[in-house]
Amino acid sequence: MPKPAPSGLRSPWVDMPYEPTLYHFLGPFDVYDREHTLGVELDAWDMNDPLQRAELIRREITGQYKELGYRHRHALVTVLAQALQDPAYDFQAILEHDPESTHALPALWDEMADPRAFFADIYRLAQQDWAADLARAAAEDPSGW
Repeated sequence: MPKPAPSGLRSPWVDMPYEPTLYHFLGPFDVYDREHTLGVELDAWDMNDPLQRAELIRREITGQYKELGYRHRHALVTVLAQALQDPAYDFQAILEHDPESTHALPALWDEMADPRAFFADIYRLAQQDWAADLARAAAEDPSGW
């Protein structure tokens, strides 16, 4: 999985280095132990419909990641940009259900028609919605974080 260059950036949740992965984008959609609440709600969304997908991304990701500072957002988007630049990157693998995991995505998300489009939409909307934060972080030297 692509990772940004190491920096001194610390996690906003625990005192550890912040090492974002694409799985961080899926956190708001984790229905483990919430299948009958959040899972039912998310099952009503058609992730193959670009308009519904964009609305859900804005609601759950770009509109909700308030605990992430501008540097964290930049690091997270950088990881996504690296994955999207790789034409062979397997976005489907990220959505696959692992019965041994304590994380689960909504039913049928592992059958999404175009997982790359889903992540490309996240990137596009993050670029729009977080533009000021991303520009601010890009103007800085990450080695000073």
